[in-house]
Amino acid sequence: MGTVSLGKIAFTWRGAYDASATYARQDVVGHNGDSFVCLADATSGVAPHLNSPAWDLFAQGTQGVSSLPGEVIYFDGNQLVALPVGQAGQVLTIGAQGVPVWATPDVRSGTKALKLPENASNTQPNSYRQFGLIMTDGSIRAWGRNVNFKLGDGTTFARSYPARTAFPPGFPGADKLYYSHDTNGYCIDKNGQLWGWGFNGYGQLGTGNTTNQPVPYNMSANASNSIAGKTVVQVAKNCGVEGFNSTLVLCSDGTVHACGYNAHGQLGLGDTTQRNNFVQLPVLSGITQIAAGRERYTAYYAVKSDGTLYSWGYNGNGQLGDGTANQANVAMPRAGGSLAGKTLVKVFGGYVHAFALDSTGALHAWGTNDYGQLGNGNLANQFTPVQVATNVVDVYAGSYDYPLTYLKKTDKTLWACGAGAYWGNANGSNSGNFVQVPVGNTVVKAVHGGTGSYNYGAALLENGTVCAWGYNGNGALGLGDSTNRSSVELVRIAQRRVVDISSYGSSSEQGLVFLLDDGQVLASGYAGEAQLPEDDSETSYVPYPIIL
Repeated sequence: MGTVSLGKIAFTWRGAYDASATYARQDVVGHNGDSFVCLADATSGVAPHLNSPAWDLFAQGTQGVSSLPGEVIYFDGNQLVALPVGQAGQVLTIGAQGVPVWATPDVRSGTKALKLPENASNTQPNSYRQFGLIMTDGSIRAWGRNVNFKLGDGTTFARSYPARTAFPPGFPGADKLYYSHDTNGYCIDKNGQLWGWGFNGYGQLGTGNTTNQPVPYNMSANASNSIAGKTVVQVAKNCGVEGFNSTLVLCSDGTVHACGYNAHGQLGLGDTTQRNNFVQLPVLSGITQIAAGRERYTAYYAVKSDGTLYSWGYNGNGQLGDGTANQANVAMPRAGGSLAGKTLVKVFGGYVHAFALDSTGALHAWGTNDYGQLGNGNLANQFTPVQVATNVVDVYAGSYDYPLTYLKKTDKTLWACGAGAYWGNANGSNSGNFVQVPVGNTVVKAVHGGTGSYNYGAALLENGTVCAWGYNGNGALGLGDSTNRSSVELVRIAQRRVVDISSYGSSSEQGLVFLLDDGQVLASGYAGEAQLPEDDSETSYVPYPIIL
């Protein structure tokens, strides 16, 4: 017998209940796995139970709740209850009612994200309500809107979680990934072969016909394509939302090949006839880099190994840089204006304008300049190239109808000009002068997004952090709210370093994607049609983990 004293309250432990014993008030006994306290002196012959007038529950045990191995005992708010044994592979979690339940876990293969799409590099990745990734196993996982088989999974069902793009057995793995606005996906595999899927109404997939492709089609395996047997190294990504797509690719031997829509001579073949198979462009050889302007009214650009610039296609806005507005059906060398005597190393296509970087780091611009996107100090159009900046190493120019331009300098600072809507240019008003974006001097890359004036931007810094500014109506900036930002603000991502970023979406329906150093991917912003992959298509105002 033991006695527990709590000041003026004392309990006496009497052991297991004995029907022949007499109990006093505050005696405690054990019975059927529970403990009971006696309520009255001289109690005898009355067995303890929950509704007994002579006894009260002192401590509930588990013997009466469960007798089966593997059951889980928990309090449901009223009493202890047993959760039956779960099935093999299930895990214990908290259900919607706030109590333990067995559930099947999200199955992850351990495969992580390796790369964002290539068009996240220098042009606006305005893929409409859809996104995709290259994984460490060489597969592509894509999600969101799936009209015209754009996800390449063989269906037209929108995917709320990443689905594997359906390459055939033996696929060597993806090396580069590109998406158009709302029509196609392209992949260069690890062997340099080109694949495409989705809408093919203009023959842009090089199949020899205009039939849509529900799964990836190997264009390099079609002997009727001029790229057959060659190693493809680049696809020129268009900006804009107009459709009427053509496809321009560069091969490792310096040749350039095109197919698809050709109403404005953008295939560079001397005519305006659509091509359903790839054809090699005449004139061009020794090419090291290609670039594209807008969809439909497309101008294309190429830089040769000797530093010569070529352009062709639509020229209604002077984007070919030849001093006229005349269309060019074949590639022509351009050396007018400030390009005279310069050795060019890279060209960047914009919506209705273009930039070229020379070997000294000087930047040259031409084309429409209605928002000051050329950075030449005014808002006047420029039909011949003019130098606009020095000490430049990279340009981010592919924004659409309210164009703005970011450039990175040799000192790793970031500068902006162009459309000032929602402070996307870090200025707040249209400006033809480059203004430094206050993100310091450790910029790795920058991105911008939004069409229809909903401009915003973000910069990745060397320490793995990201800063963002501009339009934030759908939480695109990942700052925890929907308040637009007129100044730069740090996006808070705990513990991990960000190694790459991309914008996504168009109009006000956009956001940011963050690739972390451990292969995780986060996204913030608009989520309609599962553009941000989760079940309820709800906007996320902070970076949201994507289940891969």
